[in-house]
Amino acid sequence: MAVSDDMVHWHRFLTNPVLDHHNGITGDAVIQKIDSVYVMFYFGAFWKGRNGAFNRFACSYDLIHWTDWKGDDLIKPSESYDNLYAHKSFLVKNKNVVYHFYCAVNQRGQRGIAVATSKDVGKSSVQFDKK
Repeated sequence: MAVSDDMVHWHRFLTNPVLDHHNGITGDAVIQKIDSVYVMFYFGAFWKGRNGAFNRFACSYDLIHWTDWKGDDLIKPSESYDNLYAHKSFLVKNKNVVYHFYCAVNQRGQRGIAVATSKDVGKSSVQFDKK
């Protein structure tokens, strides 16, 4: 982790990485504050015994000490459009539905943006609140 007082000059705050899975990639993190908890969404890839890329998360109350989620992946390759990689999360909550947008890559290398939802929203168009 690096910190800065002026966003120009940076220095390391800790010696070790915030998250380290000791092999493969842990990357492209984005942090969102949900109530009093900071949630770092990130993707993992090429971990020992794992195929493809998948979305995970860790939580913190102070942005320094993180607890990595030990449960199932948020998103992992499972559909024809994301059967190689399902990674690089961004989440939005609207009208009590969580929309999990992610980069989907299939076995042919075609890329797109996919979305998973916490509730079935059907095939109708979705309108977000203007806040």
